Amino acid sequence: MSRSALWRQEGNLKDRELKASQTFQTAIEEGRSNSHLRGVIPLVGPDDTFNIHPMLLQNISKSPYFQKCCEKLTDWNTLVDEIYYEVKHMEPWTAGAHKFPSTAYCLLLRLFTLRCTEKQMSLMLDHVDSPFIRCVGFLYLRYAADPSTLWSWFEPYLHDEESVQIRQGKADTTVGKYATSLLSDLEYHGTRLPRLPLAIERQFKVKLLQAERVEERARKHLENKAALEYFQKVGARIQALYGDEDNPVTWYDAVVDRVILRNRDSGEMLTRPKFQVTFPEYGNTEIVTLGEVDLPGSNDAKPPAMERGGRAESYDRRNDRDYMRDGRDRGRGEDRGRRGYDDYGGHRNRYDPRDRNANARGYHDDRGRGAEPHGRDSCYDPRDRDDRRDRSRSRDRVDNLNDARREEQELMEEVLRRERDKTAAKGRAYAARPATFKDSLGGPGVQSRHMADGPDRRSRPGNGAKPQAEREKPNNRKPAAAPVVQKSVAELAAIQEKKRKLMARYG
Repeated sequence: MSRSALWRQEGNLKDRELKASQTFQTAIEEGRSNSHLRGVIPLVGPDDTFNIHPMLLQNISKSPYFQKCCEKLTDWNTLVDEIYYEVKHMEPWTAGAHKFPSTAYCLLLRLFTLRCTEKQMSLMLDHVDSPFIRCVGFLYLRYAADPSTLWSWFEPYLHDEESVQIRQGKADTTVGKYATSLLSDLEYHGTRLPRLPLAIERQFKVKLLQAERVEERARKHLENKAALEYFQKVGARIQALYGDEDNPVTWYDAVVDRVILRNRDSGEMLTRPKFQVTFPEYGNTEIVTLGEVDLPGSNDAKPPAMERGGRAESYDRRNDRDYMRDGRDRGRGEDRGRRGYDDYGGHRNRYDPRDRNANARGYHDDRGRGAEPHGRDSCYDPRDRDDRRDRSRSRDRVDNLNDARREEQELMEEVLRRERDKTAAKGRAYAARPATFKDSLGGPGVQSRHMADGPDRRSRPGNGAKPQAEREKPNNRKPAAAPVVQKSVAELAAIQEKKRKLMARYG
């Protein structure tokens, strides 16, 4: 190629780069002008990089496909149609010797420059035509949305069973697992997602553990037809989970007001029913899922914080205290019967020396709740019973809150334990002792030690391997002697003749 041709090629390359940069800047300015529209999801971070890795962002902005998207895709509807026809996987790079940005990430960047409203995002996450439209919506939120709002967007879809291909040439996964991985992992198929605040990240992991338990409970209810029929009865008394910003999620008594079987927006049948319930203790009404309800008195409805030694206790603490108190009263009655006293079955009717004086002064002997006005309980007020009931409910609320806080503490400890195990698992590969040159050598058919033992090349006691000191003894390292080959008489005679000629010639 001539020098002039090389100059022309270099000049054309610079022109294309300049055009790509101008197109990207124009798209950014278009997004800034749309950010003031009503209902637009506010972006967190720089509005020109959108928290995308710099190398990936540079390759996307220079991509010919992205330039075409900026020219032809001018609104949200055409972009969603383009996702439907062009996106085949969710990796950031295409497969091949040269790395080119994928169509999914090119369209994601174009969606950043167009901006997205809350209504449009809801339509994307509930889209029924293509799972890739939903996944692009999840990526949009994960990159640029406020971290404190992510859970409200992701939580309804954590157990979605729609299949989607995330990696090229790999097995399909589900939309729910994909959404869960975006909240729990930073690494994303060769790039990194923006880091979440540590407190919010650990809260997400605790909520993911709680969501796993809710999903497991929902599957049990689907298998139990009798329980499912009971939940669908209007007026049925159940237990339901409830929590807000000030109070942790815990169990409360509830009453079923309505069974929801269809989606309110689309009108389609739900795979699992939802319930509108009222909490009599507070008087508020909420909509809960199948995994957030349980039968009253069921062991599954007890908070996991009550578990001890790996098994759940099968009784309520309040009921247990009442039972023990009644048992003590019954024991007193039996003892009194054996001692010759009359068994009246209650502490109010047992013998009291003051009764004799009271009868002598002409007072009535009945001291129950229906006592005469002149009795000892003449000051009884029916409102006292309501006060005692309110105090009992207050104690129940305190117990529920304590159990919920204890459950969250246990889940947080589980999250920290998993983080430590994950860190230790990564460190083992670096701490392993490298194999020496002699250890890496082996005879024919002999496998080297580091290949036989795997990544951790240090032998452990009890697995049949010899200790390190014994394996490194000189006697164990002595090579085998070569076998002696006997020469024939003719070969020996030829050697002697050769020596004779050499001596005759050179002396």
